[in-house]
Amino acid sequence: MQPLHILASVFVTVLMIGQEGECANILVLMSVVSKSHFIWIRPIVNRLAERHHNVTILSVNVDPAPPINVTYIHLENSYNILYGNGTSAKNDILKRSNEMATDATRSFYRFGLLGCEGAVTSKGFQQLLLYPHDFRFDLVIYDFTCGPCVLGFLHKFNYPPLVSVTGFGVPQFTHQLVGGRKEPSVVPHFTQLTEHPMPFTQRLLNSAIHTFDALYRRFVFLPQVMDIAQRGFDFPLPALSELERRTLLMLTNSNPALDPPESLPPNVIPVGGLQIVPAAPLPDKLHSFISSAHKGAILFAMGTNFRSKMFTTERQLMFLEAFAALPEYHILWKFDDERLPRQASPNVLVQPWLPQNDILAQPQVRAFISHCGLMSTQEATYHGVPMVGIPIYVDQHLNLHRTVQAGAGVKLDLATLSTVKIVDALRAVLENDSYRQAMSHRSALFRDQPEPPLDRAIWWIEWALRHPNESRLRSTTLELSVLAANEYDVALCVTLLLVAIAVLARVMFSLTLFRRNRVQQPTSKKTKRL
Repeated sequence: MQPLHILASVFVTVLMIGQEGECANILVLMSVVSKSHFIWIRPIVNRLAERHHNVTILSVNVDPAPPINVTYIHLENSYNILYGNGTSAKNDILKRSNEMATDATRSFYRFGLLGCEGAVTSKGFQQLLLYPHDFRFDLVIYDFTCGPCVLGFLHKFNYPPLVSVTGFGVPQFTHQLVGGRKEPSVVPHFTQLTEHPMPFTQRLLNSAIHTFDALYRRFVFLPQVMDIAQRGFDFPLPALSELERRTLLMLTNSNPALDPPESLPPNVIPVGGLQIVPAAPLPDKLHSFISSAHKGAILFAMGTNFRSKMFTTERQLMFLEAFAALPEYHILWKFDDERLPRQASPNVLVQPWLPQNDILAQPQVRAFISHCGLMSTQEATYHGVPMVGIPIYVDQHLNLHRTVQAGAGVKLDLATLSTVKIVDALRAVLENDSYRQAMSHRSALFRDQPEPPLDRAIWWIEWALRHPNESRLRSTTLELSVLAANEYDVALCVTLLLVAIAVLARVMFSLTLFRRNRVQQPTSKKTKRL
């Protein structure tokens, strides 16, 4: 089967070249164990296919009905490794939601290590490894969020141009790939809930955690990823840190309406919200349930990585009691566990899956109870729906913090959750129109763009195909040492110069004073004799 698969890929590539002179053979590397990242990058893949490019995708998740010129190679063991491990987040959700900054940072990188182990132990990984070394890929797109584990394929296929992408906003380590510099005084680490502008104590803590993150990634995480990846590849790997620095372009899931101002090199292209597509008509059951609500509807969905059983039975009962206390609203609950601990009230519709974007687009939806993942936050913002946030881990706390700062949502703390607090939070968002007005303002800023972000992403990807060797957009800080890139050498030189001037001035002053004293001494002695 494997040789036939390779032959089929080659045949499709030749066929596409015959049909479209500018089509390309593109390899997409997606080893992040998260369905939300797959949801974010799938529109890019499908649009590239529409434009007659042949796309091969090494992925943790697969599309059951891909376009004809899209080939998925499944990393089938990734979820087994992640959720089969006793340290999985499903077993310690409360602990994860309250981690200290350093612990949360280490957890972020441990997630990447588990994803790497799942990738290299998958049959799909070996399947791509069987492709001949001279197989031509014109471009490599890879999700760099959780590390360069599978980037050894860039070396295997003779270094086609590299486009790095992420659904994680602008990760804290982007400067390690594309140069530039993170400014801790204005760019918060994902663990830091800062004010704007940051007071001194917040700037101090933010600088400390940025430094810890950079050192941990470089000296702990990257060597560990290198060790795991080398066990999967059948040839000696070059340094993965050097491979990721070959990034020609970077596409980030960011937008100025949601993210803090940040100085980025010109090859970093913000395409935040590209996963948001025009809403499809709802199934009759959902449409009827939403439209029949007396005061409107509420969507309750905790994202693709959260499982409903991660809530304890006690917390599930809290939500059921809170929803029963709001009979004038209809609640749609994405609940994927086997059963609720008791029968839900008539105003609650429970389903294992809900079309989130399509529901949020309905004008009758008045609030969104969410984990506040970035893509959920973007979709709520786009459709102008205020949020009640229950953040769990990684950037969710910061996403909600920014939403609360904008006056477009309220926070529920998982550790102190109660029926009364759920009801109070919902009534605040539902009955105080300021929240909806604030989210509508945010939505207007988010929507106001010269072109759809997906169009922008495709244009830049095809720009990389047109100019594969053009490096003028890359930051020159990549060619400098850490000392030079951050101007520490200049600062040291200036400091030493000032110290030298100060020492010289003191010496000159001491010599002048000494000479003056010597001139005055004889005169004083003559006066005493007289």
